[in-house]
Amino acid sequence: MSPEKSPPPSVLYYDRVAHMYAGWYEARSPGGYALHTRRQRVLELLEGTSGRVLDVGCGPGVLVPDLLHRGHEVWGLDASASMIAECRRRFAVADRAHFTIGDAASLPFGDGFFDAVICTGVIERLLDDVAALREMARVLKQGGALLVSFPNGQSPYALWRRFVFYPLVAFLQKVSALRAPQPRLPSLLSATARLYTVPAVAVLLARQGVDVIDVVHFYFNVFLSPLDEMLPRLAARVIHRLEPQRRGRLRWLGAGFIVKGRKR
Repeated sequence: MSPEKSPPPSVLYYDRVAHMYAGWYEARSPGGYALHTRRQRVLELLEGTSGRVLDVGCGPGVLVPDLLHRGHEVWGLDASASMIAECRRRFAVADRAHFTIGDAASLPFGDGFFDAVICTGVIERLLDDVAALREMARVLKQGGALLVSFPNGQSPYALWRRFVFYPLVAFLQKVSALRAPQPRLPSLLSATARLYTVPAVAVLLARQGVDVIDVVHFYFNVFLSPLDEMLPRLAARVIHRLEPQRRGRLRWLGAGFIVKGRKR
């Protein structure tokens, strides 16, 4: 019998922080602002939808209260067992909320089951992002809404963090033999996160039978790391001031964007 595969490091990390993750959305820091704003934009894009909603990579269920309040029946799926346990604890009495451990690239639901599918902070970390998008489109009804967030490959902040800051930190830790510290807040970007552009995402979704109908950018962090972590309150204020650019001429400065698609 072959040995059981251990979960990937990202899943182990989220298992460890599941009990505190929901609170990070309210943190007064750039990272907390990114999480809070992303949630707000998703809810805005979801206006006008009804019925069944699937949140792929649901974490501790930060979207669930708003979705239930709007009358949706909600399913949450996450690869982290601890995150799903946290969801079941928080929403034990909510009969319209259902949670399961699962893989985004192999969703345990029938074709066309959901009226809307949401996936935030997940796709860029998956081994097979195309398979995950294919699965989300499969379980979505015709005419249903697909909302997915992506790190922005045009953002100076995203490019700096992915290709300069993380490699430099890794190099310094290696040569100094220091153990990498755990971040206080999860970043919008990880050391191995893919970066995307809106045209490339439109092509990816079109191949799955989903047409892009709206795009909104978010998290306008112009303080390149580690400045944003050294001056968190100032960075958060500037990010807030730039937020109206989410559909403006400077939208490319947003470190992330959310695409809303409609299944043909």
